[in-house]
Amino acid sequence: MDQREKMVMQKARQVPGVIVLGSDFKALGVIRSLGRHGIPALVVDSQPRSAWFSRYVIQRFSWEGSMDDPQFADFLLHLGLQKALQGWMLVAAQDDAVGTVSRHHEALSMTYRLTTPPWDVVRWAFDKRLTDRMAREAAVPYPATWYPAQESDLGRLDLHFPVIIKPAISIHMQHSARLKALPAANLGELYTQYHTAIRLVSPDEIMVQEIIPGGSASQVSVATLCVDGKIAQVMTARRRRQYPIDYGLASSFVESVHLPELLDPAQHVLGYMRASGMVEVEFKRDSRDGIYKLLDINIRPWGWHTLCITCGLDLPYILYQQVVHGQSSPPLTPHYGTRWIRVATDLAAGIQELRAGITTP
Repeated sequence: MDQREKMVMQKARQVPGVIVLGSDFKALGVIRSLGRHGIPALVVDSQPRSAWFSRYVIQRFSWEGSMDDPQFADFLLHLGLQKALQGWMLVAAQDDAVGTVSRHHEALSMTYRLTTPPWDVVRWAFDKRLTDRMAREAAVPYPATWYPAQESDLGRLDLHFPVIIKPAISIHMQHSARLKALPAANLGELYTQYHTAIRLVSPDEIMVQEIIPGGSASQVSVATLCVDGKIAQVMTARRRRQYPIDYGLASSFVESVHLPELLDPAQHVLGYMRASGMVEVEFKRDSRDGIYKLLDINIRPWGWHTLCITCGLDLPYILYQQVVHGQSSPPLTPHYGTRWIRVATDLAAGIQELRAGITTP
């Protein structure tokens, strides 16, 4: 560390900062939110992405490999000791980091102010088999799902095509193939996709799930800040486009829309988990019966969380005030009617829709 960096760190220690795990656009949103309030940031990633170059970042640290390596927790503990980061807020901005922080919660909490809950909370979102169980026990509608133990089980499943094959732990397929799911329109395709899936993930992780019918307007989300299972701040949104358009890795075009009917099912799920921190709960409206079905839970900053800031909910800063200073904010009323677009992926999503004969705003 040169003299300038030492001076910057000494000044930063006067204000507890944030250390962000990951440097993509989600991380950039967190860093900008806090930076505007004078809160310094450190960033850790295996490759420099947009947040790496933010003017609010005072130091950058490289970690080679995946953040779900148990040694990553040791790295964070050593970093906290070496850089005197006691009391700094730790934000996991990507799923592999969420898994590590949650599993090593007790040790990391001795140094950092954590925004990721412990594993006994996170597991309900991380493992889709447990998400299915939670939805049933919390009486929240969920897509019909089957769990073939082996290939020979596929022909015995009472399926209504089309379906998808997906892993119980989604990051496993995302890491290996940049995919979330594999579609199958009939039994023959199901066998083919099963063979593809078992080359990517363990067979005991494979799930077969019905595809919920409905257009882009049917994909919705509840964006929350939670404290021990209770929603403290909330807004709702419609996820108009995602990329890829069928089973997207992330939303690309989102509009803030008031959907109060989503609040009860979201609260049932979050209360069951006893979730804390920034959590997005994704639903899709089933065009067959008009019922919203639970799709996914992101227990970290999600792709479009900066839309919440535009709508009046600066969730990263509210979270910082809560975990660092113990200050809670009264429930705020978001301003609806604004849109968020990630141009880098929405252009590609729009081209995919045009080729498929789909038109959206």
